[in-house]
Order: sequence, then C-alpha cells, then structure tokens
Amino acid sequence: MGIHPVGSLVRLQTGRLAVVLRRNPASLMAPCVKVFYCTRSNEHLPEQEINLGLLDSDDRIVAFETSAAWSLSNLDRLWAEEMSPA
Repeated sequence: MGIHPVGSLVRLQTGRLAVVLRRNPASLMAPCVKVFYCTRSNEHLPEQEINLGLLDSDDRIVAFETSAAWSLSNLDRLWAEEMSPA
C-alpha cells in the first residue's frame, strides 16, 4: 500500500476530484488517478486517467476527500474497472 491507497478519493491542485487507480513505484506521492469531477463548477467531467508522476503532469494531490462531502456514489466503479481482467 502506498501513501495514497488504491480507491482513495483525492482532490488535485486544479480543483478536480480523482480516484487513485494504482501506485507509482517511481514516486509514492504521485500515483495514477482517474479524474472525474470538477469541484469549482460542481460538474462531472469526462473520465480521464492521469499519471501524476510524469514530468509533463502539472497537477498534484492536495487533499483526501470523502464521497459523502460531495454526495458522490458508485466510486468503486471508477477504480474497479482497472482491476477487472480484459
């Protein structure tokens, strides 16, 4: 388990919410995440996977969040898809 456990809901510095998909062995502070919600506009976004450990990533995790705080449900689906065999 890394610093940001798989399945954790996190807020990025850009104000987007994401679910941690998998750890990044090169940097425990910069896992791969799936972005899906904008906290600034309170709108769902097209789901996008981002590797926060890449040099061209201009985002980072600033906080853990709770799904209850944002009235979000079905977050398990976001990261469980990554764990399903193709």
